Amino acid sequence: MRRQVAVHRSLDGVRVRLSGRHDLGRPVTSVARIAVADRLHEFSAGTRADALAWAADIGVRRLDQEFRIHGGRLRTGRTAIGDPATGMREPVLAAIWEGRRHAVFTHLYHARPADAVAFFDALRLTEHDDGITAVPRGRARRPGLAAPSGPAAAAVTDAVLVKEVPGLGLLEIAALDARTRRRLPPWRGAPVAGGELFRDTLPGQGPYFLLALRELLVTVLPEEHLAERIPGRLAGLAVEAVR
Repeated sequence: MRRQVAVHRSLDGVRVRLSGRHDLGRPVTSVARIAVADRLHEFSAGTRADALAWAADIGVRRLDQEFRIHGGRLRTGRTAIGDPATGMREPVLAAIWEGRRHAVFTHLYHARPADAVAFFDALRLTEHDDGITAVPRGRARRPGLAAPSGPAAAAVTDAVLVKEVPGLGLLEIAALDARTRRRLPPWRGAPVAGGELFRDTLPGQGPYFLLALRELLVTVLPEEHLAERIPGRLAGLAVEAVR
């Protein structure tokens, strides 16, 4: 396979370049969290097709309301999501903001379309060729990430890029900082180009790998029966943060 290159941008502004003799053409999703009106919300970004597929997966039959906001359109639709612990189904509002190529999407429990408008109005969305960044309104942005400019506004947190790479598995890529560094095991990793490689095990799920680089932490959830081959295959994949 010829060498491929893919560049993706996370919701917090971190840009990641992957290169190597792997199939890097699969889509990528960015997932993050933000506190709006004292409630913590998880939201995602991907292509517009990703957003529509997500809506269908959670049971939205029709996006029946539309609003113009942030130079794009916000579409909403209703469904219900079951709670595995109680078996009860709760009404949710699916909300999708669509730009030229990319989309940001989330679901809000017991919400009205006005709540979705308020949620997206609390964000400053900027669409780029390689993804969308989200910054809470009232905050200045430093290059590469969403940065606070005042204590009252909430930050975009826990941002991660999720990408499937055939022959490796599912990659979750986040900035390596004081928070994500706590995910590393207490032992030393194996030295690799640009950092350290750790192997650990999730109870009931099998082995996984952590690649700690200078600016990034890459979690690799390997495809079934491929765990033993992951170190060698990762050697053929370069992952780096770019400006």
